[in-house]
Amino acid sequence: MNNREKIVIYSLIGFCINISYISGNLFISNLSEVLGASKSFIGVINAVLPFFSILSAPFFARKAARLRRKLPIIRTGLIVGAFFSILLFFSYDKLLIFIFRMGMGVSFGATMGLTNSLATEIGTEKRGRYFGIYTAACSFGWAIGSLLVGIVITQKYNNAFLIPVVFLTIGFIATLFAKEKYTASDYFGIDFQTIKKFLPFYRTLFLRHSVATALWAFLPLYLEFTLGFDRIVISSIFFINNSLQVLTMPLVGHLSDRVKKTYLVFTGLIGSFIFIFIFTLIKNPIEFMLLQILVASSWALIYLGTSSLVTSHSNWNERGEAMSGLSMTLNLSNIVGPLFGGIIYGLSDFVTMLYLLLPLCFLAIISSIFLKDKE
Repeated sequence: MNNREKIVIYSLIGFCINISYISGNLFISNLSEVLGASKSFIGVINAVLPFFSILSAPFFARKAARLRRKLPIIRTGLIVGAFFSILLFFSYDKLLIFIFRMGMGVSFGATMGLTNSLATEIGTEKRGRYFGIYTAACSFGWAIGSLLVGIVITQKYNNAFLIPVVFLTIGFIATLFAKEKYTASDYFGIDFQTIKKFLPFYRTLFLRHSVATALWAFLPLYLEFTLGFDRIVISSIFFINNSLQVLTMPLVGHLSDRVKKTYLVFTGLIGSFIFIFIFTLIKNPIEFMLLQILVASSWALIYLGTSSLVTSHSNWNERGEAMSGLSMTLNLSNIVGPLFGGIIYGLSDFVTMLYLLLPLCFLAIISSIFLKDKE
């Protein structure tokens, strides 16, 4: 299998995983609200999926290292995700939603980090370009998922879970046509030295993304029940964001091969601080849609810049675990953001929540100043 075939197959798998993730998560806060959950419990429901993802990801990373193969683990995760999506479709109790999202967390713990790692192993001279294409495909999955979920939930929120059932199955089929390079390694997990080595990158991403995940967890709730937006309008806002990332990800991936990666991260963090502040000011759909230009560009700069830094600073044997650590960092912020956001939102409102969390984004900017490119 040549590099072109690899990037096509890996991108299809990433597309299916991400369309499933966004479709099952976009309106989970709204569903939980309708089922009678408090704002703080809505935060817990949002956090339980990434919590189990971050718990299971190291186990799957070690298992993949021992097998010297990632695809069998990814296949297992896809099957588990499809199964729990079926259970969620038939669930009309907030406690069942909470429980079954644990299983979804295990599914994504087995798939996301390892699939990302596969994408970084395609070539060396054009790694940024290939990973940019892969990430664009993942963003396209988020875009299509955002639009589809707005269409299928016009009758009931639970219809959203049919989307991951279909696409996780397609992703599983795609893995049957994929091939990977055996990674001869006795490196079986993320130890203290690895965490210490990549901590500056993880820390910067965690600080920024904790604010962003609080925003995204409660934004659909705020837009529908406070500002009165239609569900299709809300999904359209997310669709615009993720569609723009399809364009910005390859461009930034190309830039990451030519420009200092630390510059990309710093610029993206400045953009993030600005757009989070603007979210506290705007009130109508057009403003939210236009703001997604800045949102998408900022995230592309941060994510690809950080991913490229981690890849360039890691050796071949530890790259899978280093990228899994990056996924774990995102999952950790997916836990912290909704939990703290839910507590603050329950005691105040959405805008106050953003004001109180915004200093974390400023700390991320400070942290990024100390990042260094690989010599």
